[in-house]
Amino acid sequence: MENNRQNMKQSKSYEQKGFGSGQTGGGDPEYREAMANLDVPAAGKNRNRNKHRFWIGIAALVTFGTAMYFNSSTSGLDGVRSNGIGKGMEAGKLLVAADDSAGLEARDFEIQMKKNMASSRMLIWDFAAEDGDFVTVKVNGEVLATNIGILHMPVSYDIPIPSVVEIIGVKDGGGGITYGVKFPGAVQNNAYFNAAPVDSANVYTITGQ
Repeated sequence: MENNRQNMKQSKSYEQKGFGSGQTGGGDPEYREAMANLDVPAAGKNRNRNKHRFWIGIAALVTFGTAMYFNSSTSGLDGVRSNGIGKGMEAGKLLVAADDSAGLEARDFEIQMKKNMASSRMLIWDFAAEDGDFVTVKVNGEVLATNIGILHMPVSYDIPIPSVVEIIGVKDGGGGITYGVKFPGAVQNNAYFNAAPVDSANVYTITGQ
């Protein structure tokens, strides 16, 4: 009996301290001190650390992408400067901001088209600054279009196959007349970048199969 009375006293003592069933112990000073010593802010610190790492990763990706873009643009321009050919480049490709930084020589090209093609198109555009360059286009000695103001947006002209296309420099808006051309349906899916001195022609010999 004495043991039972002692157990009941201990149970009441626990309940008074707030450790009984259904209680949190929030009123007990010892409980509050124990809770205060817990490392509760650790989760917040981890979240802040993870956010910091996330933004560092984003910045690294942006830096890497920018470096790759400028590296590919530079290597593409170097190739074009060497032979005037932009391998696999699309019509409307912009290479430089100003004509005088293009560093191109006037060239003539022979372009082979795919089999069973009786006609194609010539796309022409300004790959540098839209500074008021004008050209005239002849096909097989006949004027197809005269005094064309070349812009960044490609302009399309129908041409027969085979044919000889001449692009003649008419007006230099500043820094030289520079332009790009592409012939859809060519065996080599290339763009061609050129410089046309005033009153001089670049010749494109278009051949079939």
